[in-house]
Amino acid sequence: MAGVAGTGLALGHQPGDHDGARIEAEKVPAALRAFWADGFFASAQDAFILAYLPLLASALGANAIQIGLLSASQSLGAMLALYPGALAARRAASRRWMVVFYAGVLGRLLLLGSAIVVAVADGQTALYTITAMFAVRSFLGNFTLPAWTSLAADIIPDGIRARYFASRNFAIQGALLAFTPLGGLVLDWWGFPGGYVLALSVSFALGMVATVAYALIPEPPRREVVKAAPIRATEVFRRSRFRMFLLATFALHFATMIAGPFFNVYLKENLGASNFEVGWLTTSSAVAALLGQLVFGEMMARRGSLWLTRMSLVVLPLLPILWAFITEPWMVLAPNILGGLMWAAFNLANFQGLLEVTPEEDREQYVALFHMSLFLALFISPFIGGAIIELVGYRTAFVVSGTGRLVATALFFLAIVPTVRGGMRADE
Repeated sequence: MAGVAGTGLALGHQPGDHDGARIEAEKVPAALRAFWADGFFASAQDAFILAYLPLLASALGANAIQIGLLSASQSLGAMLALYPGALAARRAASRRWMVVFYAGVLGRLLLLGSAIVVAVADGQTALYTITAMFAVRSFLGNFTLPAWTSLAADIIPDGIRARYFASRNFAIQGALLAFTPLGGLVLDWWGFPGGYVLALSVSFALGMVATVAYALIPEPPRREVVKAAPIRATEVFRRSRFRMFLLATFALHFATMIAGPFFNVYLKENLGASNFEVGWLTTSSAVAALLGQLVFGEMMARRGSLWLTRMSLVVLPLLPILWAFITEPWMVLAPNILGGLMWAAFNLANFQGLLEVTPEEDREQYVALFHMSLFLALFISPFIGGAIIELVGYRTAFVVSGTGRLVATALFFLAIVPTVRGGMRADE
């Protein structure tokens, strides 16, 4: 673990560790530290407020459908940003300043703007204004994602990439663990609206530290861009394994988000949890996910991505159904810990599976289509969940979500054919 941490902070490196990046070797340590700090403070920014956004909406008088709209609008913003962002990244004179300006400055100013809105407005006006602001913020963040990914690949040497991202991911999870309960304490101490004004302001300040850190990353010259003709959707869907993999993953995310945006609202309003309790119960899931990362990577290497996917899906459909029987806030600990572990396993395996079912020569376009389809699921399903809650209540929405996850599980077990190693082939 010390070696991993040292890699993230560029400490104790060996000669040659920093060779292979597209910047001078002597600049690599500063780049690694700046990129690590960006991840830590960006995670702290999100941890301070994102878990409590549905609670803010509820405090502003939102019903279940409007809380679903808050979640769905962010997914819509992300979905609409992917392809324009990829095109802009290919044409940008500086990928670093593209990320800094759109996501680092404009996107984070919207956090400060949201704090001002909560301070001076109330009711439906504040609710819809904040919904629009977070949708635009999601668009800006995902608009810069292709440029962010491309620059990361250029500044991090291949030889230390695995250890470096392990260090950076631990820092991100550490920030999440530390700052999520702090956000809950702020809301409990200052109440509404003052607590939310302060939390959004602190989130903005932490985000601007991340922006400054990212601006310090040295940027290499651009690679020569090879133009590739766009593939047609009909060509994509002729690949049966990719088609079934996309459909199964779509079904799981669609079913999950029927209940996903409403768990914390139910925890606070129906089970009587305080904001601090919401915070530490959310953190328990992150702790479990962090531990899961240490276990499931080796398990996937031995058993394959499809095996790990199926193992996680034996448990995931049960979790929202468990919520239907919870009567006290502390009882949420069990599904949260199980969820943290199993989602860590599924997400790790799903990413590897995506690489296995996509052809290398057109992977960028396949991946873009895959993520756009998931954002479409995340856009639609919160409205359905909100409508179910308004008509028949939270517990019915939880059961419907679990039933939908069972359908996705069936697709992963019955419709996706494994290879001998337990992976999923891209060839036909």
